[in-house]
Amino acid sequence: MTDFHTTLWTYPWDLADGDASAIAKRLRDDVGLDGISLASAYHTFEMLRPHSPGRVLLQIPQAAVYFKPEKSLYSDTPIQPHVSRLMGDENWYADAAGAAAGAGLELIAWTVFLHNSYQAGRHPECAEVSCTGDVSTSRLCPANPGVRTFAAALSRDLVKNYGIALLECESLSYGGFGHTHYHVKHGVDMGPGGRFLLSLCFCDACRTRAKDNGLDPNALSREAEFRLRRILASGIPPAESPEELIATVPQLAPFIRMRDEVVESLLEEVKAAAGVPVSFIFMGDRFNAAINRSRLAEIADFAETLAYTPDADRIQATISDIVPDLKNPRQLVVGLQAYPPASPDARTLIAGVERALGLGIRRFSFYNYGIMPKANLAWIRQCIGDADRPCDT
Repeated sequence: MTDFHTTLWTYPWDLADGDASAIAKRLRDDVGLDGISLASAYHTFEMLRPHSPGRVLLQIPQAAVYFKPEKSLYSDTPIQPHVSRLMGDENWYADAAGAAAGAGLELIAWTVFLHNSYQAGRHPECAEVSCTGDVSTSRLCPANPGVRTFAAALSRDLVKNYGIALLECESLSYGGFGHTHYHVKHGVDMGPGGRFLLSLCFCDACRTRAKDNGLDPNALSREAEFRLRRILASGIPPAESPEELIATVPQLAPFIRMRDEVVESLLEEVKAAAGVPVSFIFMGDRFNAAINRSRLAEIADFAETLAYTPDADRIQATISDIVPDLKNPRQLVVGLQAYPPASPDARTLIAGVERALGLGIRRFSFYNYGIMPKANLAWIRQCIGDADRPCDT
């Protein structure tokens, strides 16, 4: 199956801790992968590292980039890339790029753009702002000019200096409510409608765009806040769905279209700056994150969905829901988790791949090299071996 393509999400520190060239060669020759999706910019986290011979818990307290940026590319934006202190004087991305090239692996830059607690905290003027005036501590706003310039510069840097074949875009949209830097404590059922209202951004950049579109952002913000305060006071979620709110709240429908355009035009700018194919990860929906799948699929070369479940029927339902919004099924990359609970065994992982193949999918990305036990790489090898068999689809 000549058009079958597989990659593995990977962290640069997991390559740096071993022999990067040997790891890359094993992933290509022994596992059979076509590429690695290597994190270039990433958010905070704590991970369990089963490969590590020493300490097995790694905590990353600050969002950062894992390459040495070309500073001149960022002269037109107040946001400067924050380089991870873990690297010291090394350049992990350059080392990994060399290892990938030597092994014949395609290098994909897995890039978390706007979910960035370090930059949002350092530049609150560039962060999202809710109708209640709360400034996000973890999300940069895609409408902000400085943020857009930063995203384009980051893309240009990765292509110019590291020879990436594909730019993989994560969090290149609005953030939505509930996904933050901190442990979240919610005691009120907001319902889909309440979460939607609290996901709307009314920062200065969004207000300016709204005014340029003939809207009154102050009136819309007041209406959204009024409805939210009613939910918070009563503890009762609104009866209206996001679709019903869009249809009935004055000015909300054109405001949503404006948010769509913010994300779509940002993707266009990032793609133009990169000059290589781009893949857009669908995380969130149109209401909370302004992800208009059909429009974004017209711009991006590939779209991605995460199907982290042991249920092959759910995988099929997820793919079947997305494909009508795409140019064709071959545009979709299906992400599968190669370890429990989504994949308790190799057979479950293979079943997910087979169900996707039956729907015309030809591109897969597996999560994640540094998180899964090394033995699970054999599961991916089995998936690739099964998919390489002749089939009628």
